[in-house]
Amino acid sequence: MAEFTHYVDDLETLYLKEIISGHYQQRYALAHSMGGAILTLFLARQPQAFHAVALVAPMFGIALPLPSFLAHRILDWAEKRPAMRDGYALGTGRWRAHPFGINRLTHSTERYRRNLRFYADDPAIRVGGPTYHWVREGIHAGRNIISQVDKITTPLLLLQASDDRVVDNRSQDLFCAAMAAAGHPCEGNKPRVIDGARHEILFEKDEMRAEALNAVVDFFSSHH
Repeated sequence: MAEFTHYVDDLETLYLKEIISGHYQQRYALAHSMGGAILTLFLARQPQAFHAVALVAPMFGIALPLPSFLAHRILDWAEKRPAMRDGYALGTGRWRAHPFGINRLTHSTERYRRNLRFYADDPAIRVGGPTYHWVREGIHAGRNIISQVDKITTPLLLLQASDDRVVDNRSQDLFCAAMAAAGHPCEGNKPRVIDGARHEILFEKDEMRAEALNAVVDFFSSHH
C-alpha cells in the first residue's frame, strides 16, 4: 500500500461498477476498523452512495504505545529510510497465534479460537503487524477524515468499544463532535458505546455482539 487513498479508490471502483449497476432500492454499508476509515473517506466523495452506514470501531486514530509527538517523529524518520519504512513497526512483527489470555481483540474464547482455526487452515490470510509506513498513512487518513466531515452527509451510526486498545476512541468522539458541528450529527450525536467490548465488537461475547447487531439493524430499518 503506497497511499491510504488507494483503498478508497478501490472501494469507489467497486461502488461504481457493481453497486450502482444493481439498481438497489436501499443501499446500506457496515464497516469495521480500517474498513470504517476507508468507507468514511469514500462517503466524503460519494455522500449519496448509501442510505445509511454503520461504522464499528472505526480507525479514525490509532492507539500508539508512545506519546503522539514522539511517535510522529519516529514515523517521519522511518519514512525517509526504505529499510525501516517497510519494516514492522516497533512492538509488532510477523503473525503469531497468541494465547487467548493476552489477546486485545475479544472476550469470546470460542470466536477467538475459531479465527485461529481459519488461519491454521489457510495461511494465506494471515496478516502480521503494520509497517511504519502503514501506521503513518493510517494516522494521516484519520486527520483527513476529520478535515472532510462537512462533506459527509450520509446518516451514520458509530459503534465504539469501551475497552478498545487498537484504535483511539478519542478520535471517534472528535469525529462525532465535528459531524454535529457541521450540521449532520452521528446517530445520537455521539458514539454508541458497547460497554465492556474490545476492538472486535462483532466477534465479542454474545450479549455485546447482539447489542451491536441489534443497534445496526434498528438503525438501518429507520432509514429505508
